[in-house]
Amino acid sequence: MHAMLFRPTLFKTAPRVLLGLFMAAAVALAAPAAQAQSPFAAALYVNDDAVTNYEITQKMRFLEFIGVTNADMRQLAIERLIEDRLQLQEASRLGGRVTPDIMAAGMSEFAARAELTTEEMVTRMGQAGIDRETFETFIRSGVLWRELIQQLYGAQVSITNAQIDQALSVEGIQPSTEVLISEIFLPSDPQFAEAVQRIIPQIERITTEAEFANAARQVSAAPSGPSGGRVERWINVQAVPEPVGPAMATAAVGTVFGPLDMPGAYAFFQLRARRDLRAVPSEAIELDYRRADIPGGLSDTNRAAVARIRDNVDSCVDFDAVVLRTFPELPLTAVQTLTERQSALSSGVRGELERLNAGELSASMVENGQLAVMMLCARRVATDAAPARSAVRAGLLNQALEGQAAIYLQRLRAEADIRYP
Repeated sequence: MHAMLFRPTLFKTAPRVLLGLFMAAAVALAAPAAQAQSPFAAALYVNDDAVTNYEITQKMRFLEFIGVTNADMRQLAIERLIEDRLQLQEASRLGGRVTPDIMAAGMSEFAARAELTTEEMVTRMGQAGIDRETFETFIRSGVLWRELIQQLYGAQVSITNAQIDQALSVEGIQPSTEVLISEIFLPSDPQFAEAVQRIIPQIERITTEAEFANAARQVSAAPSGPSGGRVERWINVQAVPEPVGPAMATAAVGTVFGPLDMPGAYAFFQLRARRDLRAVPSEAIELDYRRADIPGGLSDTNRAAVARIRDNVDSCVDFDAVVLRTFPELPLTAVQTLTERQSALSSGVRGELERLNAGELSASMVENGQLAVMMLCARRVATDAAPARSAVRAGLLNQALEGQAAIYLQRLRAEADIRYP
């Protein structure tokens, strides 16, 4: 799911309710168009390397083709082209080159992400007005830059087994935030401009879900308008256009965001609900833990003994010895070392362990008159559901190199001579 899903596919005629919005029979504007600049004229220079208006238009189309949205697509295209130029210039200065085979592999890999062949991708881009050279330049700059960063920093980055273990743990998986939203889209067509400018301040003053739903039913041009603008599915905040998506991750429920300038429309979103979750099903989570069942339940004697255990146990390595010292009457087999899928645990044990981080102790559950003292050792993605360690290592290495690349590019940008004619 991505931000493109928020874009209305067809504007409907809104009713004449709120301030007579979207007046009927609007007359098209007749102002003379400004003379267009030559598409091949230089729009800017990056270290004396010209970036043309045509390249900017091509980059804008390419970004839209891959689903990127921004309030100022032209400026975003310029920023990306500056980065492309700096990467190509630096790679060339240091002797980098791309063979035809490497180019073909890069284009094929990119197309495969959309389950297309290279030629199918080129054809679809052509239908969107994007020429092959734009695609090839994008791939060339990316390949050269990755090779350059690998050569400069690859030997300096070391990934430890502890880092891989952390990445494979459930805690190492970044939680995702999902939201339920309502939406209002107002057309940005010139014939509606006067009415839209009157209604925008009224939407900005909305504070309740009922008011937002009422406004959506009256004026929204999105298909969700008749249902009060409600989008009846959970949406990852990363799929919501910036800057609204990141803001929704922390904003209060009921907050209204907008107007957001999107292609063909001004958009408002209202946050109805939010949830945080990790994209790991319960049956794929594996728990390592220690357990000792102590006779006497939650007696005062056992409570005091558990307090001493807490003071002396730092990890599962210490658990067995400390428990057996505290309760010398227990047999050695009383302390169990267990590895189980989370979905296979009893509701009581699962509830206790879910509250723990690795190295923490639970001693509040009583079963059959015995106090269950448990310590969580590890919570991880089960081996058959986890990626290979080599793949995790490669991913961590790429993350580290991306950080180095960002710093390198910032330095090139600071030192560059970027000027506009």
